[in-house]
Amino acid sequence: MKATRITPIVGLTLILTLCSGCLWAPDLDRVRRDLEGQLPGAEFTKEFALSLGPVTLGFAKLITRFVPETEEARLYLSDVSRVKVAIYEVDNVPNDVKLKIPKDLKKLLEKDDWELVVKTQDDRETTWILCQLDDDKLEGIYVVVLDEDELVLVRAHGNLDRVFEQAMRENLARN
Repeated sequence: MKATRITPIVGLTLILTLCSGCLWAPDLDRVRRDLEGQLPGAEFTKEFALSLGPVTLGFAKLITRFVPETEEARLYLSDVSRVKVAIYEVDNVPNDVKLKIPKDLKKLLEKDDWELVVKTQDDRETTWILCQLDDDKLEGIYVVVLDEDELVLVRAHGNLDRVFEQAMRENLARN
């Protein structure tokens, strides 16, 4: 009898996961296309893309309650409300091109609550890190790193102050 009740729950969970945009992040893909357009001849091949919203993160949080080995992950997940990650393999990136900040990032910077906190560019790597602040609380982060091998895009929202505090505490405890 229990198996007949579990089957619809598992099916519904799978449908919700697929419908929540779990495998596609169009905003990250726009940034990739923008950079690709600035780099004639460069090739970007998707290696990994993941988008977790409130439904899928809630499901992940639920799972971490029942799996003792995931206690550390639970501490981080409790303060994250949305995360998107995309990684692309990059070939034929010219070294001498000075990239402009992608349009989607520029639009975020036009808003009052987003700031460019890191911008580096040399022959081997370009990095932009934007932070969304509300009353000096870190609520969002957008990271773009392009080197000769990979393009990594990460966008996260939530109570990120607590996430970074927890990460720093763990790092200090290990060292």
